[in-house]
Amino acid sequence: MHIMSYDDRPDAAKRLEQARIARGFSDAKKATTFFGWKYDTYAQHENGTRGLTRAAKQYAKAFRVSEAWLLTGEGSGPGQPQEVPLKGKVGAGAEVYALDNGSDDTVEAPAGAAPSTVAVEVSGDSMFPAYEDRTLLYYSKLLPPEQMLNRRCVVQLANGKIFVKVLRKGSGGDLYTLQSLNPLYSDITDQQVDWAAPIDWVKPR
Repeated sequence: MHIMSYDDRPDAAKRLEQARIARGFSDAKKATTFFGWKYDTYAQHENGTRGLTRAAKQYAKAFRVSEAWLLTGEGSGPGQPQEVPLKGKVGAGAEVYALDNGSDDTVEAPAGAAPSTVAVEVSGDSMFPAYEDRTLLYYSKLLPPEQMLNRRCVVQLANGKIFVKVLRKGSGGDLYTLQSLNPLYSDITDQQVDWAAPIDWVKPR
């Protein structure tokens, strides 16, 4: 009969240990004392002899990781933001919204998110089939528009309007054209662009 060694633990149990250590608890006893958990139960979760699905939410909150990462390895692990600001909506159709609506809304952070990562929600279907209405787009840096030519990106125009488009060169000077993927929509031509943000992650809603 094979006896499971410490290194044979399920991946979730290994991630639980990793999260505990990253949170600053050098051993399980210190963590359970601090949070008021039953040591025997926690120890079984961390050594892999007992499934931790039912306790995952509690552990994730305590150790500052996402529940999804703890159970599957996807999502935000130790040292990564669990949530990022949802800055508002970006136009992909007839209506355009302000990028920062002043709310405190947040959404789950993708794996590997930088501290500067934020999310916006697509409004409209001019970028279908790449981005459907209500798709979440994540980005972490603002670049000069010339660095994002011929790429899909979030752009802010000089008039403050926000879009998600393919950025093309305009008719001259510092003018740019915003191209839709959906053939039912016309391009927005010869616009002044304040900045363009490369899209790091996409999450359908």
